[in-house]
Amino acid sequence: MSYNDTLKIPAHHNIYNGKSGRELRIDYSIPQNGTDENTGIFIFVPGFGGHIDSKIYKKMREHFAEKYNVVTVQCEYFGSRFMQSSDSFRLKNDINLVLNQLTLEDQFLVKNDTSTFIDIISKYNIDVPVCAVIDETIDEFVDMGYMQSIDVITTIEAIKILLSENGLSFNEGRVLGFGQSQGAYILLLANRLAPHLFSHIIDNAAWVEPNYLYNNRLLLNRVGNAIFTFEFDYLAKRTINNKKSLSLHNLYSGFENGTFIYSCLGTTDVLVDVQNKEQAIGHIANLEFEVIDSEDVDGIMFKSTNHGLDADFIKLIDYAFAKKTIHRNTNEKQFQYVISISQTKISVDYSNRLPVFQFVKD
Repeated sequence: MSYNDTLKIPAHHNIYNGKSGRELRIDYSIPQNGTDENTGIFIFVPGFGGHIDSKIYKKMREHFAEKYNVVTVQCEYFGSRFMQSSDSFRLKNDINLVLNQLTLEDQFLVKNDTSTFIDIISKYNIDVPVCAVIDETIDEFVDMGYMQSIDVITTIEAIKILLSENGLSFNEGRVLGFGQSQGAYILLLANRLAPHLFSHIIDNAAWVEPNYLYNNRLLLNRVGNAIFTFEFDYLAKRTINNKKSLSLHNLYSGFENGTFIYSCLGTTDVLVDVQNKEQAIGHIANLEFEVIDSEDVDGIMFKSTNHGLDADFIKLIDYAFAKKTIHRNTNEKQFQYVISISQTKISVDYSNRLPVFQFVKD
């Protein structure tokens, strides 16, 4: 049984308003027999709907720590708490449009006691469009980009410091990452921000550009017989100015990739166009891009060709890393460098162990 613990550290400053003081929660697992010079670091990055306390991710941290001789790790990254479902909402349309579908008796009950609304509505086979109420502010929101990737990079570097300061040996050149959808996209962005960092990345359905920078997220929630369609209108849509700097087309244009990336995508993915994704990253070195069609759906590892493939994460990870168990990133670590992406310039400084990212205005 692996050793499991939680670490809380000061997070990277907020790049949008310069504030510090945010706390970064990191959960990690160390193999039961300890570490050695071959022990790697393996970070899991969930997308929308997944989180650090999800049972599957806790299981994966414990399982893979033992199986692959890695310190498994996960963080509660910037804005991730707003990427779940919501208990708070407001009706998208006039309440009378909903009430008119009820009996006169139930209409009377709701009008006289609004707290009965959900209980009464749940008896009816109707659709209820609602707007999710989320408490995003510029201090923390679902930026779907740089802050989330910076937290992932910070987490990996913090675990390295933790291991070193406790005299636990590890292989700094063996850093693995797994993510699905937005989580996979975060890893691909982190790879661009820290080109030396990863040895392997598994990308399950990362989008070319974060979809919810342009469109609202829809989440269906059945309550009794009723279906509530939650619509999430994220602050990032109105806050991120240079959205094109977050496109994989720009991020990976002219980029010398040193990480082995296994990327899989289903043919019926409505959020990620296969051809567009292949155009964005298909040219880079050390990439295996696999398109999953109906013939590849085995009902075990891949259960559909839709977004995320309804994949069994554990089997997918085993499958992906069996392709290239040993790989070393040949990009050398630089302690100070500048990244320029579509009119966004980022200065990176590793001088104080944990990297600092400054966004430079021309």
